[in-house]
Order: sequence, then structure tokens, then C-alpha cells
Amino acid sequence: MDLETGTRAIIALAWARRFGLPDAELHYAAMGETAPRVLARDDTADSVRFLRLLRGSALHGPGWALDAAERYDDDELGLESTLVRLVREHGGGSHARGLGETALYYLDEPLDVAESESTVVSFDLAHARELEAACPRDDVAEVRLSSREHPFTLLAEEGHKPLAGAGYDIWEGMVADLSALTVPALRRHGLASYITAVAIDDALTQGLIPQWRAGVSNRAGHLTAQTLGFVLAGSLTAASIGDRRF
Repeated sequence: MDLETGTRAIIALAWARRFGLPDAELHYAAMGETAPRVLARDDTADSVRFLRLLRGSALHGPGWALDAAERYDDDELGLESTLVRLVREHGGGSHARGLGETALYYLDEPLDVAESESTVVSFDLAHARELEAACPRDDVAEVRLSSREHPFTLLAEEGHKPLAGAGYDIWEGMVADLSALTVPALRRHGLASYITAVAIDDALTQGLIPQWRAGVSNRAGHLTAQTLGFVLAGSLTAASIGDRRF
């Protein structure tokens, strides 16, 4: 399944704005044309970010990082290890660290979300926080469910015990950046996919394009994306600059 032309245009526009680029800078690559790497210079940046989106790419960071990246091709810059090495060798100092490699998935088809007879959906932040208290800290920090602009928590019909949650933030007024969290003992039962589908339905109703980010080694995240029909459209790799030397 391919993304609609309008969807690709919106995604490209949202990323152009997040990188501080002119609105049309990523448009042609999003439409299928081969385009050179786009450079987004920001000498106040505290990280270096490399985006691959459809047939294009963009590098965001200080001028010294953009200059140092010229000798690397896109495949190399897509590796977290490359960005960390680049930052450490050319201006970021020894405290530079990787911020991960994530796959970028998008969806523009509505989902058929069947009502559940054994669960209910809550919009109460108290339930989101209760769910977080039952999950590992690293997962809670990554998902940020209770901090999301639009959180949804799946509760058991009996007792209203939190089972899983999903939520999204709105990027540039166009994209719904999603994440999900499930109680460890209840994983691999489709709960994350179900509550994420609820969040997706809400986002699409608001006229937003759902975005799902999954770390390269996050098998569950990729499975959720595939289960829900997301389309892989790119990746984002980042490294913090640390003790910068400008």
C-alpha cells in the first residue's frame, strides 16, 4: 500500500518546518523525484539529526556538523554510530551520545475499530498515570503517555484496571505523533494495537496524519505498525552534541 500524494506532501511539509527549512524543500523528494541531501544549518542545535524521507534526506545541525558530514553517504549517516563518531571527532566533545535510530511509519487509511465488550477507553490522566506506575521507567520515559496532548487508556470493564494506553502529540498542526504503552504482563495480546487504533481514529477525525516511530531494534513497535497497516516512509537518526565546542 502506498501513501496518497496529499499525505506525502503533508509529511514533507511537517518535517521541513521541524527542521527550519522552507516549506517546499522536501516536497519534490516526497513526490518521488530523486533529490540531493538538504542541509538545515542551526548553530544553536544541541543535536545532529539525519532524516530519510521517501526519496530524499535532510541533515539538521550546526555548520561544523554539516561540513563534516559531506564525506558520508546517506546509508552511513543513517547509522547512529556514524553520527556519534562525527560529533565526537568534529566538535561535539567526548560527552556526545546517540539518541537512536527510528523508523518512520505513516497511515492515511481509516481503521475499522470494533467496540470491545470487556474493556473501556478512558481519557482521564489519572488512569494514564496509574498505567505508567505499573510499567518499567524506561518505557514510561519513552512513551510519555501522561504528557501527551491526547492520551487514551484502555481499562478492564470490571474494576477499571489500566491495561494499555496510547496517545499523540500534534506536530506542526498536521501530524499526530503516536506512542503506546502496555502493562508488561499483558503484552503480545493485541492491547497496544487496539488502543493505538482508537488514538489513530481520533487523529484522522481531526484531519491529522498518524505517525508511528519505532526504534530499529523494537520488534514490538514494528509489529504494531504492520498490524495497523502503517506504511514505512523513512527514518530518523540523531546524536546529542554534548559539551559543544563552537
